[in-house]
Amino acid sequence: MKWKASSLWVTQFLAVLVTLSSCPLGVLSSAEIDADEATLKAVGIPTDGPGLAAYFKKRTATVANTERIQELVRRLGDDDFKTREEASRKLIMFGPRARPFLQAALKDSDPEIVRRAQDCLERIAQGTSVAALSAAVRVLAQRRPPNAAAVLLNYLPSAEDERVAQTIHQVLPDLAVRDGKAEPAFVKALTDPSALKRAAAGAALAGSRLADEMPSVRKLLHDPEAPVRLRVGLALAARGEKDAIPALLRLIDDVPLERNGLVLELLDRLADGKPPPGMPVADQNARHECRQAWETWWKMHQDKIEPARLERVSRSLGCTLIVLLDLNTVQLLDRFGNVRWKITDAQMPLDAELLPGEQRVLLAEYKVGRVSERNLKGEIVWQKGVDGPLVAQRLPSGHTFIATPNQLIEVDKDGKEVLNYSRPDGSNFMRATKLRNGDIACIVQMAGAGRARYVRLTPAGKDFKEVKSWDVQVRTSGGRIDVLPNGHVLIPEMDNNRVVEYDADGQDVWKVMLDQPIAAVRLPNGNTLVTLMREDRAVEVDRAGKEIWQFKADTRVTRALRR
Repeated sequence: MKWKASSLWVTQFLAVLVTLSSCPLGVLSSAEIDADEATLKAVGIPTDGPGLAAYFKKRTATVANTERIQELVRRLGDDDFKTREEASRKLIMFGPRARPFLQAALKDSDPEIVRRAQDCLERIAQGTSVAALSAAVRVLAQRRPPNAAAVLLNYLPSAEDERVAQTIHQVLPDLAVRDGKAEPAFVKALTDPSALKRAAAGAALAGSRLADEMPSVRKLLHDPEAPVRLRVGLALAARGEKDAIPALLRLIDDVPLERNGLVLELLDRLADGKPPPGMPVADQNARHECRQAWETWWKMHQDKIEPARLERVSRSLGCTLIVLLDLNTVQLLDRFGNVRWKITDAQMPLDAELLPGEQRVLLAEYKVGRVSERNLKGEIVWQKGVDGPLVAQRLPSGHTFIATPNQLIEVDKDGKEVLNYSRPDGSNFMRATKLRNGDIACIVQMAGAGRARYVRLTPAGKDFKEVKSWDVQVRTSGGRIDVLPNGHVLIPEMDNNRVVEYDADGQDVWKVMLDQPIAAVRLPNGNTLVTLMREDRAVEVDRAGKEIWQFKADTRVTRALRR
């Protein structure tokens, strides 16, 4: 089935783009449960299992609900006060499902209906926040009444917000098994008319690893709906099933590249960041060629990829490493901005890299003159003292590449220097990246010229020679330069409020206008991840400049990286 362009389909498809790194919630702490219960009590939502099940049943869209809501709106003008009050209360319980009917009632000729409809709309807006609905989902899963699984699966297509749907997907794996057997509601949902329910049930049962249910789950790899194949395929990949990859490859034809980030990220990571030769670069008209290139690559490499590796790389798709410079904080976010871990004592980290295995992070700590490798508890397990580090990059050899204002340095695992290069003209380095072929891409502040230039250096004996160079509008230092597989370069021009893609000869081939961008990287799906100085945000934008994702903070977001 080809991609459907309707807004409803797009919304449904985006709802399943939930990172597989979001683990099941499991058992919440007593403090977390208390906080969720307090949230529910504040807006009048029940906190017991049966009450919550009834609450979500009422919020689930059905034909009967529609007729009931219309009748309740009419009763807002009833002659009996108690009838009007009861109608208002029940409409508020329906929440956003009642919103379009209440908005239409604002034009009614009866002033009492108009007044009550406005009051209901205001109370719905206050009482059905994403936080409250998500808390209700979590508490229902913890209470686990017998019908919890069926209630949440039925409600999922009616979920009013993507983040609420995300919470449902998080709790469903905890409900998929009862007494060692698959929850009947999940088995039934595998053949439900709703694509969202089939996808959610299939993914949850894939994670359960119940052998009896796997044949039915695997059938969904051939489901007519792309969202089902996507979610179930990624869930099966996350348990190391290599047979899921061909189904995911077929999605490249069915889904626009900018909406297929998790599949392309998975392939990119399996290929260790080296795309197949001849891969079209971010060409939305070349999806078929992109699929063919990856299918050829998979046929050549599938026997070398162990299931354990497929499982490992699948479980952290969509995670973003964020640097909050002014808070000395580096943190890893899942696809929806939930913090998985954070380090809060990094001393002015101008660069960060999540290392293979994703249990350690490499930091360039400018303030204390140190490049450090830390575990996720923040403990330093390796370090190299260096004056003013701007860049810290772990190379495939295990060596570490470091840029300072005056030097480009490479050190081995013991910290011994194997490369040290300074500009003969006295120019200062601002940013740098060492490429796989040994070249170094950097931005330099030209000595005495008051301008910056992009420079590409290639090894020449024990020295380097300059092979590419052109002026760029860069004023801030720290971090890397993203050089694309085709030799193009992404340059964030903060003062020009744009990110520019230059070809290998310095010609402008693409740009996106954004407010004060300070760092930019190209993602495997052709989108661009950018941090914005003034707006305290990281954003992912597609080739047309449309925002796909964002992370907003109350402080400067200076780096955002996604492996």
